[in-house]
Amino acid sequence: MKTEVLASRIAGRIIRKQTQIAGYLNRKTQHWNKQSKLIALTLFVLLFGGLCIYLIIKSI
Repeated sequence: MKTEVLASRIAGRIIRKQTQIAGYLNRKTQHWNKQSKLIALTLFVLLFGGLCIYLIIKSI
């Protein structure tokens, strides 16, 4: 029973923090148009996708 309560409290804190970060990011990008958001997403995917591919190749 105690572990369920503790897990629930931890999950609540994580969700609250995620909501705060999402609100912050939304405020920072609210003036961006659709094309700017698409470019940012593409750069993010290329950057971290490339990093993942690099790490996979390096580990082989």
